[in-house]
Amino acid sequence: MRTHGLLGAAVSLLLVAGVVVGCSTDEPARSTGGGSGVTATDTPPPLTGAPDPATVPAPIWQASLSGPNPLANFRDTPYNNDGAPPPKLVDAPGITGAKALEFTVPGGGRRSELEPNIKFYREGDEAWFGFAWNLPADFPVNADGWQVLAQWKNSGDGSPPIEVKVEGGQFKLDGGAGGDDPGGTYFSTPIGPALTGRQTDIVVHIVFSTDPSKASVDVWQNGQQRISGYKPPGGTRYEGDDSYLKTGIYRDSAISQTANLFLVDARVADSYESASALVGPKG
Repeated sequence: MRTHGLLGAAVSLLLVAGVVVGCSTDEPARSTGGGSGVTATDTPPPLTGAPDPATVPAPIWQASLSGPNPLANFRDTPYNNDGAPPPKLVDAPGITGAKALEFTVPGGGRRSELEPNIKFYREGDEAWFGFAWNLPADFPVNADGWQVLAQWKNSGDGSPPIEVKVEGGQFKLDGGAGGDDPGGTYFSTPIGPALTGRQTDIVVHIVFSTDPSKASVDVWQNGQQRISGYKPPGGTRYEGDDSYLKTGIYRDSAISQTANLFLVDARVADSYESASALVGPKG
């Protein structure tokens, strides 16, 4: 049985400022090259009962969208909306009493993102990140271009070392295109089908390191591990650059379709159990 955990009184639509620590320049075009990793992509796992938050360790950070100030746990900076409106607070689709942030990027737009108010990640750091995303029925999962839903952005310019994107009808783990050797360090490996009209829970475990032998990534979709112990060829951070988390929609401005995304919940934690205790439909 899943618990809501973020229940609260109805809140009117809330326009919010974009959020980022610093503004990065336009990133180089991402390729669609292959990658390796332990993953299953043919059949998506069902959304099963997440742990009751009361039974797992408290997270380091949680979105907490139902409180009196639903954006209190995000940084307030002006750089995260480019060709798109800021996100707004709405009723979570299919979950009575819960709230969600709705991100919208129209055709030709670039980004609508928020940045959790958490630390920057440095060499040797380790954390689990949980996201409860709902892609509406009209989300362009097969658009001709990349669409990033979460990125562990390097503090410098360019594409991040690690990100989760939607491309070719799949959720994908992707990164490395902004490193010193993009041709040798870029990777993209599928997580599982990006289905619309329903919630998908994604948990990402990252050990942050510039050393590919020490860096690693694990990914779960709806409680089923899809990628295990993957070691990106360029590591999970760039030399000299700390990493910070951004979530929302960041995409190729050549995409002509509008994209909407609901962020129902997000958690940062010290364990899989805590990161996966996400708000969602009962059942």
